[in-house]
Amino acid sequence: MYDRVCVINGWALFAHPCFIEQLKQAIDKVEQLQQKYPNDYLKKNDTKRLAAIIKLVTEIIPSDPANIAFRLGDTLGGKRKHWFRAKFFQQYRLFFRFHAESKIIIFGWVNDERTKRAYGDKHDAYKVFGEMLNAGHPPDDWSSLLKEYIDSPHLTKLINEHQP
Repeated sequence: MYDRVCVINGWALFAHPCFIEQLKQAIDKVEQLQQKYPNDYLKKNDTKRLAAIIKLVTEIIPSDPANIAFRLGDTLGGKRKHWFRAKFFQQYRLFFRFHAESKIIIFGWVNDERTKRAYGDKHDAYKVFGEMLNAGHPPDDWSSLLKEYIDSPHLTKLINEHQP
């Protein structure tokens, strides 16, 4: 179906450009920290955050994307329960969708320090992601989302080259 797909635990992994953009920004921050603090960059929050994202993408989510801990409930509205999220470091969320029959996971977006989880705040991660979905970037429906994914070799390369 797809050429050179990254498969973990039987799940083909893909990423939407919204996720790749956030991942690249996280990688850039860690690379800057590595230049500035070569002996201490691994202790910095940005480095720990990138390591958590990579672990979620390569281990935790592909081990069981349907895990009840990833369910959103009505946080994005009753019509968006097909989106899932992984919580990490209290205020961070990684949003994704999966299709069980085809064994595909698409990572949609991960928030950053400007969009931490803060209930009621205009920059809250859920509010920002909901607005992104309303704007169609990333798309809310599966077929459109699947058309916009970034190929998994690119995702795999980013992750493999930048593990802290």
